Amino acid sequence: MIPNIYPAGGAATLYTAETDRFKTGLLSVLSTLPITRENAVLAPLLLSVLRRGTRQYPTLSAISRRLDWLWGAGFSVRASYRGNLLVVGFTANLLDPSYLPQDSGDLMGGILDLMREILFAPVRDADGLLSAAYTESEKSLQCDAIRAQKNNPRAYASDRCRALLYDTEPCGIPLWGSEEETMAVTREELTAYYDRFLAALHPIAFSVGSADPQLQARALAARFEGLVTAPAALPTAGHRLAARTEPLRVTEQLAVAQSQLVLGLRSGILLGDPDCFACAVYNELLGISPVSRLFVYVREKKSLCYSCSSSYNGMLGSLLISCGLKKENRAAAEDEILHQLDLLRAGDFTDEELLAAKKSLINAYRQLEDSAGGTESYLLGRLLMGRSAQLPIDESIARIGEVTREDLLAVARKVTVEVTYFLEGTLAGEEAVDDGNEDEGI
Repeated sequence: MIPNIYPAGGAATLYTAETDRFKTGLLSVLSTLPITRENAVLAPLLLSVLRRGTRQYPTLSAISRRLDWLWGAGFSVRASYRGNLLVVGFTANLLDPSYLPQDSGDLMGGILDLMREILFAPVRDADGLLSAAYTESEKSLQCDAIRAQKNNPRAYASDRCRALLYDTEPCGIPLWGSEEETMAVTREELTAYYDRFLAALHPIAFSVGSADPQLQARALAARFEGLVTAPAALPTAGHRLAARTEPLRVTEQLAVAQSQLVLGLRSGILLGDPDCFACAVYNELLGISPVSRLFVYVREKKSLCYSCSSSYNGMLGSLLISCGLKKENRAAAEDEILHQLDLLRAGDFTDEELLAAKKSLINAYRQLEDSAGGTESYLLGRLLMGRSAQLPIDESIARIGEVTREDLLAVARKVTVEVTYFLEGTLAGEEAVDDGNEDEGI
């Protein structure tokens, strides 16, 4: 899956995955920013304020009515980290042209008109500043989102471990910042940032569906030419995490019943490296597949935890092991996790386990094109990692199949434990947690 590329005049570059598999297509207009504390706090806040209303559609209700007229299109704000970059912008989910009646009008043009309106014609008060009501409302909502992170202890513990693992890197800055930083933002500051944001906006657009890419490129150019300029070259998100001088151990407490143990590991292997597929297979064998070492031994055979899995971030060369457990099992679970890491380094795994891990990863790759959002996410990640990471799905699957025992051993011996984070639950009883896992290693 390599995207086709179409220049949209000088305004943007359009990347397309042309397919007739989906009834609902996807169109994203995105840009990348360096991760700084200012961008981490202000960029998501600004986008949310812009989304609240425009001169033509001054309220959320008015925008929603316009989207209803656009055949019920969805429209969302994007702000997330990819490696050492902050990716921001808007995404629209819209009915694929093959399912529209012939007299349906210009759906793509209508979506792009709305995007342009939201970006360049926000609601302003009489003093020329961004709306006070919308700014204060979105500041409150961003603070709610920051506080809500603790409502999912598993995700919160993983985020805390990442922050410690990346503490000297830009991506260690928390997205949204803190409540204090958010509430301190003034309208004057946000309006001044808006002007700088537009000056730094270099759009990359993604389209997934059967829409004519040439028509889309011309529509993009017609609406954004002269307002923004396409990036001269795509920035690189990959950043090899530096090794710590000595491992870090941190324990914190939270008023929840179930404790969380998270280990931050460094592999130093990025997407596009010759051994990146071996590292992805290693991650499957360690803590992803149904017969993974963490699931079979730590959870099933020794009953030391409720959940135990791993994830691989190929943009930073790191892995996380996440374990939900009773606090009294912390030492035993940690010892068993470290024991399994040692066994993999020693090559103490069977050919059947290796084959099962490869089959599990191959199946994950085959599912990448099962949704428009998954397709776009995969394409974006690979584009931001450079040409060596941009392989068709079939070629990636073939490379996975070629991974040998020796390849896996070489990866296992590179992996080091850098951070051990324990979130100690202080409440009695048990609680269920989401066993889902995000993984940027595929």
